[in-house]
Order: sequence, then structure tokens, then C-alpha cells
Amino acid sequence: MDTFQEVCGWTAACLTVCYYLAPVLPFINVLKGKLNFEDTPGVFVTTCYVNCFVWYIYGDMIFSDQVKISNMVSACVSLLLMVIYLIYELKKYLVDSILNCLILITGTWAVYRALTIIIDDDRIVGKICIGTILVVYLSPMQVLYRVIKEKNYILIPIYSACVYLLACISWVTYGIFITDFYVVCPHVAGIILSLVQIVVFLNYKRKYPVIGEKEFSSTIGIEKTNEESKNEETSIKIDEEETQKNVKEQPVKIVKGES
Repeated sequence: MDTFQEVCGWTAACLTVCYYLAPVLPFINVLKGKLNFEDTPGVFVTTCYVNCFVWYIYGDMIFSDQVKISNMVSACVSLLLMVIYLIYELKKYLVDSILNCLILITGTWAVYRALTIIIDDDRIVGKICIGTILVVYLSPMQVLYRVIKEKNYILIPIYSACVYLLACISWVTYGIFITDFYVVCPHVAGIILSLVQIVVFLNYKRKYPVIGEKEFSSTIGIEKTNEESKNEETSIKIDEEETQKNVKEQPVKIVKGES
């Protein structure tokens, strides 16, 4: 049973790191010039960093290497993405970027001091962990709202939802083995949320497949249509001008009718 517990814990840890690596792809596309920084999940990355940082402290308190190491790696990934985001913002808004950096540094240090020195009860830290992970869950809920409103299943990150479902199942199993309520409770909510995303994705993909396909290629199609229409309007205008010019220059023959 101890071996099964360790396997579940490390499986959950690996899947959690994979889930928090998901925002890396949009940032890479931004650096390559394929996307704008406005399209990156900046707020999501920030909440992920705070959540992983708190869970790392909680894992250290309950002496769980799986919780501690997985969230330490995830926090480092989220912090790296936050730095990239802030560097970009620094080019646009100098004062705001400096304030954001100061808030980030002082906030992280204050949380660390509060959770490791002032607060020595792991139950309080566990409750804070539940609160931070629920904030992370708000991002998928916003996506679900858009999907239901627009009936567009492509907005759901289905692969991330599947990975997080498996991670939450592993965490719940691991939490049951170590009898930790604060590990089990939030990840049960994660299982429910992931299942809702998957069910909505499959249901809307079956009911509204055309909407999803149009969303993927609508921008390119509209741009091409606009360019073609402009070219057509220009050619029509030129043809009309040439026609009017020829009509004006052509002599008119007047035929008298018999009275």
C-alpha cells in the first residue's frame, strides 16, 4: 500500500507540472510573433504562481515531497512567465510595471513570512490553499461561460482539462492514503470542474460542429473576403469610368423618323 501511495503521489505531481506548463505555449508563440501579449493568460499565470507558492509551503509543513516538489516546479514556471509578461509591460508602462514588480516581491515575502513564521498551524495554511486553488478554478469557469454563450467548443482547452482530471484523481487517491482533508477537498472540486469541461466540449462538438469550425477559420476568411471585395469594387469602378468615357467620346447618330 505504501508503494501504491507513492506511485499515486508522484503521478499526481508529474501531471500537475504538465498542467501548469500549458500556458508556456502561448508565451512562446508571442515571442515568435504569432500572437499578441493581450492573448496570453497573464492573470491566470499570476494566480497559478500564488497558488503553487502556498501549496509548496503546505507540502513542506506536512512533509510531503510530492506536494512540495510539484508545486515548487510549477511556481518556478509560473514565475518565469510572469517575468516575461512584466518585461513586456515594462516597455509599455514603466511606472505600472515597477509597481507590479514591487507588489509581487513584497506580497510573496509577506505570504512566506506569514505562513512559515507567524502561522504554525498547517490547518490554517490548508484553508488558504483551498482558497487560492478555487481562485485558479475561476479561469475555466469564465471560459465555460463564453462557450455556453457563443456555443463554441473550441474555446475549451480540452487537453489541459483531461490532464488536470487525471492529476486530480491521483491527488484525491494520494490524499485519502495520507488522510489529508486539504489535499482531497479542492481536488474533488477539480475533478468535477474537469468533467464539466469535457462533457460540455463533447456535447457542443456534437451539437454545433459548424460553429467551432467557423471560429477557427473565420478571421482568415473574413480578411480574404474583404480584400477580394475591395479589389472587385475597384475593378468595377474602373470599368464604369472607362465605359462612361467611351460613351461620351462615341459620336451619336440621330435618325429622323417618318412623320
